[in-house]
Amino acid sequence: MSLVSPETQVDPRHSGHAHLVIIHPPFGAPLLPHERPPATAHDPGAARAAVLSLSTVSAIRHECTPSRLAHPPSPASREELDGVRASVWGSTVKISDPALVEDGVLAGALEDEFQAQKDRHPNAWIVAVCERDFGASYTKVLVAAPSTPVTPDAPHAPDLTIEGFGEWEVTGDPRATLAAAGIAPDVLSGASDADGDEAVDHDALLHMLTGGALSVYADEERFESTFLVERSEEGEDTIREVWFP
Repeated sequence: MSLVSPETQVDPRHSGHAHLVIIHPPFGAPLLPHERPPATAHDPGAARAAVLSLSTVSAIRHECTPSRLAHPPSPASREELDGVRASVWGSTVKISDPALVEDGVLAGALEDEFQAQKDRHPNAWIVAVCERDFGASYTKVLVAAPSTPVTPDAPHAPDLTIEGFGEWEVTGDPRATLAAAGIAPDVLSGASDADGDEAVDHDALLHMLTGGALSVYADEERFESTFLVERSEEGEDTIREVWFP
């Protein structure tokens, strides 16, 4: 395995983020698009364990003092690609790891981790999100509903995948996924796209399905931990393939 030296700079035209959200039962009341999540206390120890569970991480080198939740900056060097952020608020786990970014063509780290977390936590909601811009913008969203219904009468929903380079390809039904979460599907009703199909507000969808875990507010009251990690072979391979093609 050839390593990229820590001082190697990321092409300034390249940017990207990848997030993983795991919500364990018991599940709280659904959050609507205009509603703000509560400021639940952050658990640094559980965040550390969540980071160590990733296939992209072999060890933690350094742990920073928890800070207020913020959007992670896009990595500018190989060294910054070893920065992983994690929050645990009650039953919600949120991880941001640049080694999970996919290129939309060959690399599949986000999907691999999504499947691994599904196997590890079959009764949790699993949401994985990748946003990448290397001259062409690519987005991928993966959602898995828990194997046990949220409520006795909630329908089962198959996995939902939304991805594409500007134009979305959807596998599954966003409204069926919302129904499985106990959310009225009509909250996504809105304008139609250029083909006359009803458009889906993906930001609102993610806000509701993650309980606001991916939303960041100007006066943010939630906290997160930042870790400098040692990469596993899988993590190193993905970083080299995606960030230094």
